[in-house]
Amino acid sequence: SAGAGRTGCFIAIDIMLDMAENEGVVDIFNCVRELRSQRVNLVQTEEQYVFVHDAILEACLCGNTAIPVCEFRSIYYNISRLDSQTNSSQIKDEFQTLNIVTPRIRPEDCSIGLLPRNHDKNRCMDVLPLDRCLPFLISVDGESSNYINAALMD
Repeated sequence: SAGAGRTGCFIAIDIMLDMAENEGVVDIFNCVRELRSQRVNLVQTEEQYVFVHDAILEACLCGNTAIPVCEFRSIYYNISRLDSQTNSSQIKDEFQTLNIVTPRIRPEDCSIGLLPRNHDKNRCMDVLPLDRCLPFLISVDGESSNYINAALMD
């Protein structure tokens, strides 16, 4: 791959973040349509198009959460302080937002790890790799299962 699809994602995200900040709206469809009119295959796949939406959603909901290292101690103290009226804190609110933007894993997404023959290979049944991310193992000792509780990452 020449990378045009991935490059288009970054361009679209950059344009949409600027648009969100300056105009208070985003128009991902028309942005990608315009990019494609200028160069073929910018944002090439449906998965990339969905990624652009997810990235913009996360950026709009979460904002910039970067903290300079030299200020971390004081900022952490402030964001973890409980509000007596709401019994919440900024760090708790950030975590709730993080849970909103994190995709939910369904049992059918981890069906191989849930197979009875693979139970002993999992330390915890609550932490299973997605089927689509499993590494492919070749067994030399004749073992019937090539499953390992691990995930390949790009």
